[in-house]
Amino acid sequence: MKKRHEALSRMSRLQARLRDLGQSRLSALDREQADLSDDLKSLLASLESSDLAYGAQAALGARRAHALQKRIDALRDESDRVRRRAETHELRAKLAENAAEAAAKAYRERKERKELADLIERALARRAASQR
Repeated sequence: MKKRHEALSRMSRLQARLRDLGQSRLSALDREQADLSDDLKSLLASLESSDLAYGAQAALGARRAHALQKRIDALRDESDRVRRRAETHELRAKLAENAAEAAAKAYRERKERKELADLIERALARRAASQR
């Protein structure tokens, strides 16, 4: 019972670490996505306001804008996956924590029952010894 509690506690801590790792990865993805969105906005603004909107430069700008948009979309998909995994790890951590608490409570109750039974047996043994 005690080993079960320890194992569940370790599992809970591991899941919490995985959740924290996922959250930090999610933050990094969000920052990168925001940076790429800013780059795309500035590229589109420069294409609209200059001579880059015509000719070969326009084609290069359009390719760059398309590449940025594809990367932004890929980051959005990856963010969604990372978010779901982080939520899963959070749920698993909570479940493991609850199970560890239940195992610890069961261990304490079992130990208390055993101590009470031992105490009763000793009291009965003393009583039987004093009656002889």
